[in-house]
Amino acid sequence: MIQYQKGIILIAVVLAFLAPAVSAADEISSSVPLGSAETVVRAESPVPVPAPASAVATASEPAGNYTKLEIQPTYMNFVVEPGETKEMTVTLRNRDTKSVQVRPTVRMQPYSGPFVAENSWTSVTPQSADIPAGESAKFTVRVSVPAGTLRGMYSSQLTFTDEAYPTPYPQPFPNYLHTLSLMINVASTPVIQISTPYISDQLEAGSEYSYSIDVKNKGTTPLALNAKVGEDGYPMYGPYGPQEPPLTAKSFAISAPATIPPGRNGTVTVRVNVPQNASGYYNGNIDLGIDDPSIRLEENRIQLNFLVWKQPEGGFSKKFSVTGTEPIGIELTSAMPMMSPVTGDGVSRNIPRREPSFDASLTGPDGKANLVLVEKVIKGSVNLGTDPYLGNGNQPGKYQESGSQYIFTYSAQGRPGQWTLAVMPRNTQSFEYRISLGGGEPAPATQLFSVPAMYAPNPSGK
Repeated sequence: MIQYQKGIILIAVVLAFLAPAVSAADEISSSVPLGSAETVVRAESPVPVPAPASAVATASEPAGNYTKLEIQPTYMNFVVEPGETKEMTVTLRNRDTKSVQVRPTVRMQPYSGPFVAENSWTSVTPQSADIPAGESAKFTVRVSVPAGTLRGMYSSQLTFTDEAYPTPYPQPFPNYLHTLSLMINVASTPVIQISTPYISDQLEAGSEYSYSIDVKNKGTTPLALNAKVGEDGYPMYGPYGPQEPPLTAKSFAISAPATIPPGRNGTVTVRVNVPQNASGYYNGNIDLGIDDPSIRLEENRIQLNFLVWKQPEGGFSKKFSVTGTEPIGIELTSAMPMMSPVTGDGVSRNIPRREPSFDASLTGPDGKANLVLVEKVIKGSVNLGTDPYLGNGNQPGKYQESGSQYIFTYSAQGRPGQWTLAVMPRNTQSFEYRISLGGGEPAPATQLFSVPAMYAPNPSGK
């Protein structure tokens, strides 16, 4: 009985809650006049009422009441030498139902980086036009780059109307609707040609090295040089943060001519005095100090990349086992050095104590074996050292050795037991070893071991 009464009370509360909502709906329905934009659809109505379609923007026609102009092309790329003028044609077609007045205007391209074209470089003719509906008009875009302009890619734009896309928030630059993007590539030819624009090598602590770089003046006026060590080298990082470079400006001595006459060559000599206790990586540059608008910053430099290392006091040892009486072959290969430049006449640079070598010994169960050098192989990689991007296309390249290896092969007669190979490398920062067992008789036919006198054979047989 109690549950029945609770159910009646709950139904009464629900009806009391729904009554105001129904009456409010009736009031709204009776207050809306005929022909109003708003329509109230009752829940019991079986007829669906379509919602009004909203304007949707597309790629070819943005939403809104904008002038319909077709621009062909929408992008132009001018390749111009300083002091040169070039022209291109753009066509505007009026796709609208009414006549359109256009006025080409040169404007700065927003967010285009440091190379922004001056508005005075670009002119358009005619300066304005009235294009009837469905008709077209042609405009000539003329770009003139002043002499002495720095080489690089410059950007600009043309707007044909003042119409811009609306934005819900303020913007520093209007987003114009009818635009033509302009790229002006100022492609002046560099007057300098560097035989090797970078030096990369391995330097041993306590040694001195010398590099010669050929610089050619391909211009028509004398080329002034002010070569010095650059001050913006790349920092090197170790496990505990930045590390001090193994070389400083005092480690270099540079000699170069003050000027190079037109069509002539000059030699820049870089001497490196490596400190006795230096080690690590060095990344820097030699700034030639050339003031010429046709030369980019990186083309005015000789990049330096050095691995500085110190010869260890002790040698490397490797233990291995031999199970039978068989020949032992040892092969030691020096690391492939990184690229080093040649001189102007194509002759390899003269660097003291650069040929790698090894002090190797082999010890077996009967003592120190007679390790004999069987073969020495010198191999390398050669290319044309002239940078094709800096050349003028009609000069022959120069052969440049980009790396070399020295391979030493030794042989000894092995016996069962434990053996130890000891190697002291000379003038090489790293090396590889290869131990081969068996495979033929050893080359030497001499006494292979130093046998103590007490074990020497007795001719008398006693």
